[in-house]
Amino acid sequence: MSKENLEVEIKIKVYCDELSKIEKELIEKGAKFLDSRREKDIYLNHPCKDLKLKDEALRIRYVNGYPETITYKGNRSKEEDLVKSREELKVKVSNDPITLFEKLGFTPGIYVTKFRKYYNFKDVLITLDKVDNLGCFVEIESNRKSIDDIKEAISELNINGDIIKKTYAELIEELNIKR
Repeated sequence: MSKENLEVEIKIKVYCDELSKIEKELIEKGAKFLDSRREKDIYLNHPCKDLKLKDEALRIRYVNGYPETITYKGNRSKEEDLVKSREELKVKVSNDPITLFEKLGFTPGIYVTKFRKYYNFKDVLITLDKVDNLGCFVEIESNRKSIDDIKEAISELNINGDIIKKTYAELIEELNIKR
């Protein structure tokens, strides 16, 4: 796996009122605001292979109602306790690919909907997420694929909360099972 296709990130669950404090801290420390948007992710089930058993995922992301990307995520590395790293391949799309996937036998599985703000802070991408039915999270992803960059950002921005190793899709699935 090439380093350019590697995703290295930490997800932290925070109280929702903390998001505005973290955002204020980002702005005060010179972070660059990139975007805010509503994202809907549809995770697809493979017709012949259980992607969850392989710790893989195939996702279509819609932004503000329009298709943006198809993303494949490989299995997670077991190297670091706090950081999640995995292969990530993205393909930009302009037309909705769901019908194509359904013709190939894929079925929509889990839906994750969130409002997300993107910031660039030094060598990390920080997203402030309000995820429907799950609450609020901060994701910190290293642009240089560096665990140290992530830890430094957490410390400098004084982000406190529970580190979550599971994906939003896994958390939604657990919530659906409990219902």
